[in-house]
Amino acid sequence: MSDSRVLETRPNSRSAVVTRVVILTPLALVLLGALAFSATYLPASFIAVFILSISGIPAAFEAVAAIRDLRAEPTTTTGTVLRTWRKAGYLFFGHVHYMLVSGKVFEVSPITAREVHLDDRVVVEHWPHTRVVISVRRAPPESPATPSGSPSGSKD
Repeated sequence: MSDSRVLETRPNSRSAVVTRVVILTPLALVLLGALAFSATYLPASFIAVFILSISGIPAAFEAVAAIRDLRAEPTTTTGTVLRTWRKAGYLFFGHVHYMLVSGKVFEVSPITAREVHLDDRVVVEHWPHTRVVISVRRAPPESPATPSGSPSGSKD
C-alpha cells in the first residue's frame, strides 16, 4: 500500500547522476579546452572567449558536482516550501519546475509542483551536490506542544 504523503519518487535517481557525469565531464573538458585555446588569440577571439566562458564554466561546475555525488550518500532536507516556479527548459524546449525548501532549490515533477503549496512542510531525499531528487513527501504534522506547567490530558 502506498503512502499518501509521498508526492514523488525517482528510483532511477542514481542513473541520472551517472548520466550527468558521462555527458557533462567530456563536454566541460572540450569547452574549457576551446576556451583556453581561444584565450591565446585575444583580442581577436573576444566573442569566442565570451561564449565559451558562459557555457564552459557552468558545465564544469555541474560536472564536478555530479562527480562528487558518485561517492556521496543521499541526504534528506526537511523544511517549509518557500516558493515554487516554472521556467523554460534548455533553449526554451519544455518546462522545468522548481521548489525552494530551506534555501535549497530542487527540480521537481509538474505534479509535485502542483500538489505542494507555500508553507507546506516536506521531506526531500536527494543527492547532496547536484540536488537530484530521489523522493519528495509531505512531512508528518507536528504535534502541538503541551505547556510545561500542566500535565497533558488533565483538566481542572
